[in-house]
Amino acid sequence: MDETKKKCEEFDIYEDLDFCDGQTVLPGLVEEAYFIARRKVLKYPKRVSPSDEGATLDKIGTLDGSPTLAADSVFQKMDILGNASNLTSASQGEPPSKTHLITLTLKSALSDAKSVGFCQLANADNLIYVVKMRAGGYRWIGNENFRTNTNPAQDSGMNVTDASGTTLEVTVTDISPAPYFVGKLKTAAGTIDCSTGEIEAEPGA
Repeated sequence: MDETKKKCEEFDIYEDLDFCDGQTVLPGLVEEAYFIARRKVLKYPKRVSPSDEGATLDKIGTLDGSPTLAADSVFQKMDILGNASNLTSASQGEPPSKTHLITLTLKSALSDAKSVGFCQLANADNLIYVVKMRAGGYRWIGNENFRTNTNPAQDSGMNVTDASGTTLEVTVTDISPAPYFVGKLKTAAGTIDCSTGEIEAEPGA
């Protein structure tokens, strides 16, 4: 076997994708999202390559480890309307440079002064987002290679039955759909172990 073919076979880690009848998969997002300015993420969780030793489909679809944040930095929480928020991805480009365009839509019921201030800053900033899926697990939106664009919009509504609030349309290019994240997420309320969803007690608590 020539060396080129041998190297290519290192990427051949396909395996069965099984689904059992009777299994329920809940759609959508849980009613909270987390965000931080990308400049405050000093080190990203590791992305496993298909050619890494022991790589599996699960491993290349999951970020390995926790981010290192700048001193005194935490992920901020945003309450969202889960039934009006979603996460999608679509293939884009041409071989050998095909990527995925990730789109995260977050709907907030707020349109107060604080949300206006957020829209002003986020509109021109590069943010990282983490969301929790109803089906289980956290997804990480943003990476070191491409800028994350946040496009905010607000709607006051007109009639008594109209919805008002803020909508964020977040887009970023990545090499895959938004990867799962099982590391530690440091927030103002405590550190979330994203492998379990539990908030860890602070030392001495």
